[in-house]
Amino acid sequence: MKKIIFVIIFLLVPGVTSALTLEQGEFKAKLNGLELWYKVSGKGPVCLIPSPGWGVGVDYLFGLKPLEEQFTMVYLETRGTGRSERPKTTKEYTLGHFTGDLEALRKHLKQDQVWLMGHSCGGLQIMGYALRYPKRVKGLVVLSSFPGYDDEYGLDFRAQVARRAKEPWFPDADQALSILFHTAQTKDEEMRSLFLRTLPFFFHNQEILKRNAPAFAGITFLAHAHRGCVDSGFFSVSLFPRLHEIKAPTLIVVGSDDFTCSSVQAQRLHLGIPCSKLLLIEEAGHFIWMEQPETFFSEIRKFLPVLGYEIQ
Repeated sequence: MKKIIFVIIFLLVPGVTSALTLEQGEFKAKLNGLELWYKVSGKGPVCLIPSPGWGVGVDYLFGLKPLEEQFTMVYLETRGTGRSERPKTTKEYTLGHFTGDLEALRKHLKQDQVWLMGHSCGGLQIMGYALRYPKRVKGLVVLSSFPGYDDEYGLDFRAQVARRAKEPWFPDADQALSILFHTAQTKDEEMRSLFLRTLPFFFHNQEILKRNAPAFAGITFLAHAHRGCVDSGFFSVSLFPRLHEIKAPTLIVVGSDDFTCSSVQAQRLHLGIPCSKLLLIEEAGHFIWMEQPETFFSEIRKFLPVLGYEIQ
């Protein structure tokens, strides 16, 4: 039996339902000056979920499909990524641009309030949205994420990397990680190759990584967005000083063996956000739903009502 640790501090907030039912399917819309691609699937309250923003496509997040029983999921391919239009310059990938895109999508969908879910750097986007548009947020589901970059995060990240130094895959994965994380990418295929080489870092169980390899095979990787996140300063954002301003009910979910968004960072998030709940899932890395799907989906469903979730 997998061990689950819960640390809970929350505020009961009644859910606010919407009478609007969204049309299902794939769409493009002019949002915040760019034509962006999104997909609507599921039933229940509307939940916006953006891709991470730095060039990896949204398709891997379709693995969250079981949550479509609880939410009308709106998967957004962020600017310059996949099927969405790229901005004219690499200076247009700031946190402000990403949160502005989400707000434009909310308005386009004619929703007074929305849930937001974000994985990894997508979590950074939705927390930024909650700070900028607090009245538009019903609740946040933050998956394997962290509130930005500071010295403490940097020390923790390096420690998490070093802890894996004896693994047989480490030399090649570490070399690719250093290039990917410290160099603004300029070529799509090179970026794809680097990311795939780093994947062993992201999994607790390497056999599960092998079984899930097809989930990453068709993902697009666009270097313009990666370079843009570097040039625009998205990779240097820190929300740590402002976490206490996030008043929305927030569920924080992290794998115990996540190296880039570690349990240490999840605890910092939890302590910073007043109305938050922390769910730590053992024997899982960055892609929790791939390594511990039964625990991941069942526990999220179990605790959503505590956050004010209501079925429409």
